[in-house]
Amino acid sequence: MQRSDREGGALTPQESWQAIHATLDRARSSMYVAGTSTILLLWGVIASVGLISSYALESFAPNFTSHNPWISAPLWGVLVTLGMVGSAVIGYRAGGKGADGPTAQSVGIRVFLYWLAVVAAAFLVPAAAGMWTEEATDKIPHVTVGIVALGHILFGIMHRPIVAAAGAGIAVAYYVPSYLAGDAAPVVTAVGFLVVVALSAAWIRKSGVL
Repeated sequence: MQRSDREGGALTPQESWQAIHATLDRARSSMYVAGTSTILLLWGVIASVGLISSYALESFAPNFTSHNPWISAPLWGVLVTLGMVGSAVIGYRAGGKGADGPTAQSVGIRVFLYWLAVVAAAFLVPAAAGMWTEEATDKIPHVTVGIVALGHILFGIMHRPIVAAAGAGIAVAYYVPSYLAGDAAPVVTAVGFLVVVALSAAWIRKSGVL
């Protein structure tokens, strides 16, 4: 009877390999999303700072912004650069903390290159569309936020659905107020960003992946 119980609970060689591969896949996925909660918080702060700064300039220095409509371009350029470089560094360092050796190093490098590609797109797409001009600089945030949101969505599809949901939340928090909230859109969006990224980061931390 005891022998029968042991045989009934034993794993076949195929099941054992499947269990091993599943464990390795989960570990590899965890390395890829390591640092994601910090990256989300970073982007929430950066986006909020950019939106509130733009709103403050337009509200309290209208003459300055009317004579210098290009001011939003360098503002967002600096913020996006800081965000993307910070995301790449955080992802690279966090990816290497979960494990040692070539696998962890490879994961860190891939995460770094992924976010580096996103920052390149954030500059190249507006440039290719001819937006780095005085007449079109107000559209740059629309494209930049879209690229950032898409970056999170694609990353989440590959590794963790909550990251994709956060990217979708970022897009909704920006585009909906921009069309419905009028002059208060930047403030509403800034608050929405903070809520989305805070909830997403809390959920990711709760899942055990920092």
